[in-house]
Amino acid sequence: MNKITSFCIAFIISLICSQPVYAQLKNGSRAPSNVPNKEYPYIHSDGKVTFRVKAPLAKSVQVIGLDSKNPFGKEPTNLIRGEDGLWIVTIPINPGFHYYQLIIDGTPVNDPASKTYFGWGKATSGLEVPHPKVDFYNPKVATHGEVRQRWYHSQVTGKLRRVLVYTPPNYNANIKRRYPVLYLQHGAGESEWAWTQQGKANFILDNLINTGQAIPMIVVMDNGYATKPGVKLPPDSWKNEAFPLVVIKDLIPLIDSQYRTIAHRNSRAIAGLSMGGGQALEVGLNNLDKFSWVGGFSSLLKDFNIDTSYGGVFQNPTLANLKLKLFWLGCGAQDNFYSNHQAIHKQLEKIGIRHIWFPTKGGHEWLVWRGYLREFASILFRD
Repeated sequence: MNKITSFCIAFIISLICSQPVYAQLKNGSRAPSNVPNKEYPYIHSDGKVTFRVKAPLAKSVQVIGLDSKNPFGKEPTNLIRGEDGLWIVTIPINPGFHYYQLIIDGTPVNDPASKTYFGWGKATSGLEVPHPKVDFYNPKVATHGEVRQRWYHSQVTGKLRRVLVYTPPNYNANIKRRYPVLYLQHGAGESEWAWTQQGKANFILDNLINTGQAIPMIVVMDNGYATKPGVKLPPDSWKNEAFPLVVIKDLIPLIDSQYRTIAHRNSRAIAGLSMGGGQALEVGLNNLDKFSWVGGFSSLLKDFNIDTSYGGVFQNPTLANLKLKLFWLGCGAQDNFYSNHQAIHKQLEKIGIRHIWFPTKGGHEWLVWRGYLREFASILFRD
């Protein structure tokens, strides 16, 4: 890229950042995912979204969604140039959270008017379109839990790692009380921040706990990417031997030593979405001396074999049922993983493995996974 092109792109982005605020818009509201004092993207009462960009030097401005089944349309959507270099377009977008980017003169850039999230292996813009009938993930109560970040040195990877830990409301009020623990994993291309930033897990748990719909619990969210010293991340990055060891050798001892946990398999659960769901099943079902509650949300379940997967745990249905207090699987009907989940459910049912199969509408998306967390968490740790 030559100096002139670099200067033009930088100048265009600076102009986007300086777009004016329009406080008098009607029949809708600014997106909840906008940065402060930015009205666009703007959510209309009919669910359509208006994107507005000021880029007077640009020859073309487009918006593109990054989700697997793109709610923005299969191809980038062109914004229409108006007066004073303002580009605008209004398009229908399904409720939920969606990753997206702008494309200015062929160059993808993040939208400075929206908050930035880590997804698809990079920092990218995100759009939250409120659901007109669903709000269980929005903050509703006065008493909230805390999300703390903790750095630790991994014996497995030899590196410094960060884990996020949610402690429930009133955790500090009664220092004698101990809590069960849910280990909760993100999807491919995301990070340990995903479940709180994109998934709103802390608010979901706050709402459940404060209304008595869930047992107060600690939730541990680590980064699902891990390698041993000197080893490169494999192409199937979710399927590596290091991360399960991180959970067993690093995380569980760390959490049990630093937080008031009930350090017993009956009070320990693991779950995750997509890649993290595959990891949760891999870790949980192979370590039933450590976990008795296991859940997968739209899980990546490659090469599943009822006889050999997870150390052959399903070869003895009676023993598996005895050790598993809960085995929970959910997937949306529009998800590419749905048929695989349905087939596995039928296999488990046929041999008598006790489990919950929770099929729903929806695709491979955060709105679905938020709902699965609500359902899964409400069952956990009940006798």
